[in-house]
Amino acid sequence: MSNSNSILPIESIQERDVDLILLEEFYTDTSFCQWFINELDLPAFDSEIGVWRSISDFGLGETDLLFAYQSSLGSIAVLIENKLDASFQDEQYNRYLKRAVAYVESKKYDNSFVVLIAPELYCNNQNDFEYFITYEKIAERFGSIGSKRNLFKKELLQIATEKLRRGYQPVNSDIVQRFWLNYWKLKEEKFPTLKMKKPVIVPHNSDWPMMTDNHLPKVQFYHKFTQGNIDATFKGIPDREAEEIKSILPENIKLVKHAKSYSLRINTPKIYRTSEFNIQKNNLIKGLSQIDYLRNWIVESKILS
Repeated sequence: MSNSNSILPIESIQERDVDLILLEEFYTDTSFCQWFINELDLPAFDSEIGVWRSISDFGLGETDLLFAYQSSLGSIAVLIENKLDASFQDEQYNRYLKRAVAYVESKKYDNSFVVLIAPELYCNNQNDFEYFITYEKIAERFGSIGSKRNLFKKELLQIATEKLRRGYQPVNSDIVQRFWLNYWKLKEEKFPTLKMKKPVIVPHNSDWPMMTDNHLPKVQFYHKFTQGNIDATFKGIPDREAEEIKSILPENIKLVKHAKSYSLRINTPKIYRTSEFNIQKNNLIKGLSQIDYLRNWIVESKILS
């Protein structure tokens, strides 16, 4: 007779299954809601307003999960995209942002945020969602509770992440990879001291080329094409130190707080990775010049060194 403990409770997990696991947690467990909001560093959770699955509002596509809660800063809408193994649809993230803005402009909620929930491997290979929580982090939380119910949910999420790990292969987009390669060549020509990996495999949704500088090991520079800005992103500093940095910033540099990091940000012309490279070349040079300016300002200010 086989050992029943060695048999998986279910062969495969789908995105819909994870939706329902999360829906139950948001609906029934206030401590999960508080933990979730704390992990993302969103406005502190006071009480739940509601949670809904597969919500289509404003004619701008579908939100996998909509979680709304009350905070001391007012009502908050969290639009959640749950992604297991399917590719992002074209403009999917931007439609989420438009829906989030529409909720505030329609005065349904006072503020809104867009969040990705996905396996760590997926999160690390996407460039759109600044706020995200991994399946692994949620599974770890289930395990820390230790009840039989939560340990079962932990196992389900582990089955889901194993499914992705076995089958995940980033799919190259020829048109985007060609654009990135031309961008890399331009950077090498104009700003060779900025370090960027030569793009070999570039998925269709890749929109944030990342660069580093040997003199600033704590900082990663991103050229966020369609968002229209460049970021110098850093982790591991207390809020107090971040506020001190904010107090000395020039007017053209903003301090932006993310879930687990901060960025120094400068607005730049928007870039479209599926459009002609040469007609955007001047705007690309402007973006790279701003990265170079921001890098030099950080070095001269002797912060983040």
